[in-house]
Amino acid sequence: MQRSGIWHTFDLPWKEVFVSVPRFGRTLWFQSFAIVTLCASLNGCVDLDDAAGLSKLSDEARIALPKVSNDVAATCARRNTLFENTPAAERAKTEQAQDCKPYQELADHLAKDQEALIAYFDALGKLSSNKPLGYDATIDQNVTASSTNTAFSATAITAGNDAQNLMKALADAATNGYREKQLGQLVIANDAAVQSLTRSLKKVITGDYGVLLGNEELGLDTFYQGPMASATSNERLALILVQRQYAHDKTALQTRKDAVANYAKAMDDLGALHAKLKDEAGKKVSMVEVARQVGPIVESLKSALSDIQSRSN
Repeated sequence: MQRSGIWHTFDLPWKEVFVSVPRFGRTLWFQSFAIVTLCASLNGCVDLDDAAGLSKLSDEARIALPKVSNDVAATCARRNTLFENTPAAERAKTEQAQDCKPYQELADHLAKDQEALIAYFDALGKLSSNKPLGYDATIDQNVTASSTNTAFSATAITAGNDAQNLMKALADAATNGYREKQLGQLVIANDAAVQSLTRSLKKVITGDYGVLLGNEELGLDTFYQGPMASATSNERLALILVQRQYAHDKTALQTRKDAVANYAKAMDDLGALHAKLKDEAGKKVSMVEVARQVGPIVESLKSALSDIQSRSN
């Protein structure tokens, strides 16, 4: 039977299915087909939430990463506790309790930069699945304010500037109503900022925070080892209790050092993941191929975040 109009043009087997669709559903059906056809012309409209699980990874990162960065302030408080419990006669005359305010400011600064990075990856997942792209202007304002604080190290300031650039990119994407077809250009345009931010966050945690943990360990050893060495035989039971507490504190400190290593691994993986997405941007690849390319990186990232979470519990 000869048909005219659109079905003569699209002379395909599934046209019979369309004819059987009730009239009120045909418009929706045709719109859906048009979207599928459009996606096919846009390099497959790869859904990164399916291919890489970006939204779930973002949720996990929001829980795990602050457990490391927040401890920048906590290490100062722990050292002050040791100082306050050390008899005055055993302290150096010039020794004083530390001012923890700069450490708290740095921890807050890192938390905001991390959130900008996480929000960006979360936005990539939403964009790829064509979900509405959210944007939290409060994060942008907080990042902008913290990045101007010159009390931070140069690396921390670099991280703040990179985070600010990412949030501006998200603001522009939200304002301009970005959808999945603009995903590639967003990834390409922001890869330099992502790479710089992940490197800077890693450097602050492994460098600045790593030094703080080293100083805390030295303080622990000084606090415990002197009294333990001078304990007399009739203080045997008290010595055992002190030894156990010392071992407990050293184990907790090692857990924090392990968390630093996992944090560094997470930053490396986030940078590598984004670099891989940039490489795939503009290529005609399927969701299966993207999943294959990023799969090992995603699994490594999941492992790092899981280790941070489990060690902190």
